[in-house]
Amino acid sequence: MPPKKPVKAPIQSAREVEEKYRQLFDAATDMIFLRDPEKGTLLDVNAAAYRLLGYGRDELLWADYFTLLANDAERAEARRGFAEALEQGSATGPAVLKRKDGSTFEAEVRNTPVRIAGKVWMLGIARDLTAQRQLERRALAFYQAFRNSNDSMFYTDRNGIIQDVNDAFVRRFGYSREEAVGRSPRIVRSRHTTDEIYKALWGDILSPEKGHWRGRLINRTKSGEEVSVLLSITAVRDAADRIVGFVSSAFDMTEIESLNRRLSKSESLAAVGAMAAVLAHEIRNPLGSLVTAAASLGRPDLPPDDRGALTNVLRTESRRLSDTLTQFLQYARPREPKLELADLAAVLTEVAALLRSDKGALGKVRLTLKADAALKPFPFDADQVRQVLLNIILNALQALAGKGRVALSAEVRDGHAAVVIADDGPGIPREVQKRLFEPFHTTKERGTGLGLAVAERVVSAHGGRILVETDLGRGTAFTVLLPLSPGDTP
Repeated sequence: MPPKKPVKAPIQSAREVEEKYRQLFDAATDMIFLRDPEKGTLLDVNAAAYRLLGYGRDELLWADYFTLLANDAERAEARRGFAEALEQGSATGPAVLKRKDGSTFEAEVRNTPVRIAGKVWMLGIARDLTAQRQLERRALAFYQAFRNSNDSMFYTDRNGIIQDVNDAFVRRFGYSREEAVGRSPRIVRSRHTTDEIYKALWGDILSPEKGHWRGRLINRTKSGEEVSVLLSITAVRDAADRIVGFVSSAFDMTEIESLNRRLSKSESLAAVGAMAAVLAHEIRNPLGSLVTAAASLGRPDLPPDDRGALTNVLRTESRRLSDTLTQFLQYARPREPKLELADLAAVLTEVAALLRSDKGALGKVRLTLKADAALKPFPFDADQVRQVLLNIILNALQALAGKGRVALSAEVRDGHAAVVIADDGPGIPREVQKRLFEPFHTTKERGTGLGLAVAERVVSAHGGRILVETDLGRGTAFTVLLPLSPGDTP
């Protein structure tokens, strides 16, 4: 069998070679210039060059490269770059190029001399630095914000090792930048931050759905001082959505918490003062009536009819005094609700029966009651809720001034028991609505202003709330919402 003849590679025509060269030349994303190193005449440019500079290709061929530079200083620098490239074989440096519309942009130019047909030309590859400069400026702005923030900030790598801290961190926690970098953030951990807190914290930060954590912690300075901070930690991800580090920001809560304590103390003192003033007023009046009635009862010549009237005064004012003190005690020393299975409809029925038996309280007001059969017994404090309902209904009766209608209803509403107390009275003015549940605020001649404040506190302790709807001239409806299952909120 004769040996195989070697296969010769096909001979490419000069046109084919030029076409392949042109495809590669124009496919480059960087600008490519082929120039005369002395005169700057452009022998060739690629597609990226005329696209980024805003010229047509024919406009650039045989044009002067130096006219594409922003100013004389750039042209002088380019000539120095050409000389360096001719001497050393290549040279790289910055340049500011000018587009056809006159705008400029930064580029990095690498010059390499090449010999073509016996003549030396300068091959320049220029990379547009616009996007890079924008990223650099943005990174610098973020870094300046990091360094100059009033909050204590530090950046850790993906392994939790501190890479940098800002000046506020150095000032607040006492560690120099050199002492902190390379160490774990646990250097500021206090005994109050348990492993359970850390587990929950990192669970949120590493979660793809969340990626951050925010909460209050007590940290520790280098000297051992404990500092209350509002800490925010966010995972930093790269373009592939991989975690590359974590940035933490700690807002010092020390001054705010100190201010809140002083404010709370001030408010407490103000509340005590208001309570004392109201209590003095509410006790003085019935006490005066009691003293007067008791003195009159001691007269031997007192007619029998007057004796009965004075006895009634003693009974009425004593009850008023007792009710006043009860309200103050309920507000000053609230107790936790005792949740036991009870029938809310039955409690509401008891309250309605009590009011119907008191003609003095009810007058000519028509009191109606409707309870939904779907409302079954559920856990609540029957004594506390009974008092809440009684207070709200008595307010409605007082607003009606002896005539009108109060409709009571109880139903199941979105997992809650809803008791609605609706009247057809005058309604509540807007300015009064804003302070409706404010302690010691009342528009009545008599009263402590604690009835609704206590009611709201009791209902809130049950996990519920009180809603108010009112229409001037048409009436008001209070809705008491109580969760059918402890832990639910309306």
